Amino acid sequence: MQANIGELGGRCFVDSAPVLDKAWAKKSGLGWVGKNANLITPGTGSFYFIAELIVDLELDYDGAIRDYCGTCTKCLDACPTQAITEPYVVDGSKCISYFTIELKDQLIPQSVAGQFGSWVFGCDICQDVCPWNRFSKATQEPQFQPRPELNQLSVSDWQEITHEVFQELFRQSPLKRTGYEGLKRNIQFVTGHGQPQS
Repeated sequence: MQANIGELGGRCFVDSAPVLDKAWAKKSGLGWVGKNANLITPGTGSFYFIAELIVDLELDYDGAIRDYCGTCTKCLDACPTQAITEPYVVDGSKCISYFTIELKDQLIPQSVAGQFGSWVFGCDICQDVCPWNRFSKATQEPQFQPRPELNQLSVSDWQEITHEVFQELFRQSPLKRTGYEGLKRNIQFVTGHGQPQS
């Protein structure tokens, strides 16, 4: 922008600051916020990161587009923990992503046992079932590809993962957010082998 326009100030964000990215993306016409509370873009779906440039430059902007969810309730019907309590409303404290990423220093409640499938970090069920994601395409960005050694791990490798292996496998990875102890807790919870005692 500076090369084409000249001196300007601003910052960029990609899930890196408390910016209401979905609200701004909706307002700018990038898509609509679906019943699963994710931004959905026609012809693309919802599997992408939202980035923002906040600059001190007056810009022409697009307007919002209409909601194309219609009568579809696939995301509500598929959510195993009923975290989507009504269309467009997600109770984050019931979401598998909350339990497996954000819940710190606590055991996962037994009331949700058996509802996680094989999800040990995050959850995309509401996006997986969304008809708009039939348009999504796998990224070709090498930095988003899993490390080859991850695909070689067996179930027992995951269950017996050591702190050293965790540190090496997930160096510069979002999984560092849940930490080694959090990942172990999640694996034990999902596989039914109990949870570490606090």
